[in-house]
Amino acid sequence: MRRAGSRSVGAAAGGAAPLVMDRSWFPTSTWLTSDGCSRPRRRMCLGWPNHTSVSEVYITCLTSPGVTMRRPLPSLPRRRFAAVLAAAPLALLTACAAGSPTPTGAVGEDAESTTVRTAYGTVEVPADPGRVVALGDTALDSALALGVEPVGTLSSRGGDAVSPYLAGKVPGIALVGTVAETNLEAVAAARPDLIVAAANTPREQYDALKAIAPTVVPEPARFGAWESETRTVAAALGKEAEAERLLTGIEQRAKGIADRRSADGTGTAVVIRWMPNGPVVLSSTLMSGRLLKRTGDRTSPAAAFTGKPHTDPLSLENLGEIDADRIYLTTLNADGEKALAAAEAQPAFARLKAVKAGNVDVVDGDVWSSAAGPLAAARVLDDIERLRAGA
Repeated sequence: MRRAGSRSVGAAAGGAAPLVMDRSWFPTSTWLTSDGCSRPRRRMCLGWPNHTSVSEVYITCLTSPGVTMRRPLPSLPRRRFAAVLAAAPLALLTACAAGSPTPTGAVGEDAESTTVRTAYGTVEVPADPGRVVALGDTALDSALALGVEPVGTLSSRGGDAVSPYLAGKVPGIALVGTVAETNLEAVAAARPDLIVAAANTPREQYDALKAIAPTVVPEPARFGAWESETRTVAAALGKEAEAERLLTGIEQRAKGIADRRSADGTGTAVVIRWMPNGPVVLSSTLMSGRLLKRTGDRTSPAAAFTGKPHTDPLSLENLGEIDADRIYLTTLNADGEKALAAAEAQPAFARLKAVKAGNVDVVDGDVWSSAAGPLAAARVLDDIERLRAGA
């Protein structure tokens, strides 16, 4: 079964007349030529005129001059044109190769495929994708937990590399952008068969990504419900049963921790991220907050809000708002750690209940305040068990 909106591509009879795809373009165009055509994805010669808007791409093969395709491009600002130019036609380039009418990453009539319900409708994906790009912490975490090693991902929030808790599992992975901006050209260069994006991926970006390869964007769920995103990733990878085993194991482990706690060991807990301009309180609906509740802690009133990940920064004078029995404190960078050192010298910080009792625990900011997924959940549970054992 071919993807909707495309046709098989091959040389016309006698190799004379070019085959043209779609008819929704404007006069302005640019040329993209595959150098040699035997490995069209690996060697490409891109050239375009100095236009502010380009509406279509011609794709030709030097070794098969009778094969030409014309592909419309979305209307985008010029600064993003180069990335989309490289991305949009890649799903079609393998048509240049003799005897290969189905684009790489597309589902052929004789190949197995599956459909996944996503935020942008039902998407047909390869049943066994060989090259996966995972855009976002949850997508990468979930894929790795399910035994799939993606070929591309985004750098972690506040960093320039993969989150440290995952870096050892994907030492050679290509970075294809940041949390703030995905580099479409880098995504295309990774030659994915499947792209798994974050649940908050906007429509414009989705449209650009799906021109590269089938793209799965999880349906928006209630805020902080990371398990539903993991289930969508699993469906795209054909790993639903494995995902349910992982999620059930996490739930059972959390319950076991709660059952082992004595009645006097429970109390209120809050997770904060220390920023240079003061701490922010993380919502109890985030993954770490949900796991704290499942393991027996009560939600601090300061964290009992929904719909956003954290509060605005609190001034040192208002630190009393985070006065819980236990504080889990995260930082994402050296500036935050310096700010924490300064706060420890402040009388308002010293007066907090958790500070007086020695119940302030510094934890990994990537895992506790930014990441979500089965591997991150396991790390949070590791920390909870370790820290409570020493309480």
